Amino acid sequence: MKKIIVGVLMSALVFTSCNKDDDETVVTTPGTPAPTQVEIATATTSNNETVTLYADESQLSTGYENMYVTVKDASGNAIEDATVEFAPLMDMGTMQHACPFVNPTFDNTINKYKGYVVYTMSSMGGTWTLGVSVNGNLATFTLNIADSPTKVVGNYTGTDGVTYIVSLLRPVTWNVGMNDVEFLLHTKASMMSFPAVTDFTMVMTPWMTSMNHGSPNNIDPVHVGNGHYNGEVNFTMTGDWRLHLQLNQNGTEIHSDAFLDILF
Repeated sequence: MKKIIVGVLMSALVFTSCNKDDDETVVTTPGTPAPTQVEIATATTSNNETVTLYADESQLSTGYENMYVTVKDASGNAIEDATVEFAPLMDMGTMQHACPFVNPTFDNTINKYKGYVVYTMSSMGGTWTLGVSVNGNLATFTLNIADSPTKVVGNYTGTDGVTYIVSLLRPVTWNVGMNDVEFLLHTKASMMSFPAVTDFTMVMTPWMTSMNHGSPNNIDPVHVGNGHYNGEVNFTMTGDWRLHLQLNQNGTEIHSDAFLDILF
């Protein structure tokens, strides 16, 4: 009988020890992997600098695209203090035009120069090139720009007769519920100049086209700098959503419905 009691006590002790160990075990969840960039192409400047172009995905598409650059001198040493400038150009044969962009600056967290380009059309309409100037020395890349699956950039003529380019900064994923949303707004000053618009206000109305309903609690985008407008959109379900934007300047409506589309 004593042997049985001792055995039961020993089992209880072992069980308790195991539970205590489990309670004190710290379970760590791996962090989100740092985003990586995909190499697009490499070219050489007239000064024998090697310029390598990167993007977030291997296939560039219409709309906003982050563009990254590394630069090495003729000996293969990285150059991190150069003046790097973009020059995007669409050659349609009978005409040429540029598009909105921001010149890259060096980002120490990824050891690359980072900027962006808003490709306003696909390569089906002509040939896109991206000139990358390093301290005045040019390297040129020919790019294949595919059509985005949804409308993420659009040209809209305002009541003032000016053309405005509205583009959507795409997150990796959209979720049911509240989502941060960011737009870029530029104006077409000429075929080669697209300055950021910094003095507009926006009224955003999400609408699910297939189900014919909207959503509550959305927060209209406001200007946060250099043509970026940030807001929040509430997706109540997955599906095809259209973001309707009323563009206003000093209380005057400039365009009633500059819309972009999302599908998730």
